[in-house]
Amino acid sequence: MKNKIGAMTGGTVVLIVLALVAAYMFIPAVQDIFKPSVDDEVVGRCPSSGLTEVTLNTQEALASSATNAEVNYYIYDNAKLVKEGSTTLGTVSFDIECGVDREYTMLVINETVAHGFYPQTVTVDASGATDTHNLELYQYGEIGISSIVSSADPTGNTNISGGQGKTCGFTITFANNESASGFDKPLILCQVNSTAITDLTMTGVTEVSAKRPARIGPTTGMMYYTFEYPELIKSTDAGVKVSGKIQFSSSATFSDALTNNMSCIIVDQAKYQDPSYKTLSLAEGFITASEDETITDIGAIDSNRQALVFRNSSYC
Repeated sequence: MKNKIGAMTGGTVVLIVLALVAAYMFIPAVQDIFKPSVDDEVVGRCPSSGLTEVTLNTQEALASSATNAEVNYYIYDNAKLVKEGSTTLGTVSFDIECGVDREYTMLVINETVAHGFYPQTVTVDASGATDTHNLELYQYGEIGISSIVSSADPTGNTNISGGQGKTCGFTITFANNESASGFDKPLILCQVNSTAITDLTMTGVTEVSAKRPARIGPTTGMMYYTFEYPELIKSTDAGVKVSGKIQFSSSATFSDALTNNMSCIIVDQAKYQDPSYKTLSLAEGFITASEDETITDIGAIDSNRQALVFRNSSYC
């Protein structure tokens, strides 16, 4: 009798185990005892901290030896700015929220006039523990107009014989003269007499009148034609030649120095920070132009001014 009362049979043990399993499966309070804490959970490839460590390394493009580029970074989650900071000695690391397939947009830029770096925009992968970006950025360069000459004159004369109703060809040559640098999307601004010239065209570029900076306004009686060269001109590139044509009016006269020439200047386009950038999207908060909202030069310095004279030549 004692053995029957004081000991459990094998069947009894099995029933108890099954009861415990059922309690774990169906009673939430019991399940919670065995569940890991939230901090210990891993979502996809994210670490237990729930953060991705992003490392940004930046150097000057085209430099003869490794040279740090000091920049600011701005992290956007869709249209919202979520983090910003800057490099020190060309590097910085920071944390952002990790998640399955989580991505951010990072703008990297230095807006220092004449000495800054053109922007780069990259996608940050925040679906794992780390994400590293090694970037080479182009510092603002210095463009120079070498010449504006008659297309027909084999000697490259800077004069053409303008005349009533004539259409004359010209070639403008320019280059980035600053070592280890770039000059982005140059705007070629050419000023001519508004009554003596009826049209000005160029090939390989796009006319963009609305992009002319207000800080470069025409002299009285003159007007500007503005053209965009669509590429970054590196210091290692050869000089760029752009051909164009000048259409003189049927009543054109050349009575003074302003009437008797076309003068051109070249400016770059860079991004500048809107004062309200923290509350704006990336596209709205950082604007590409050749001047900021105060009509002040941004990016690289403007080129020299070069002229093509409309007289004293054997060639149109």
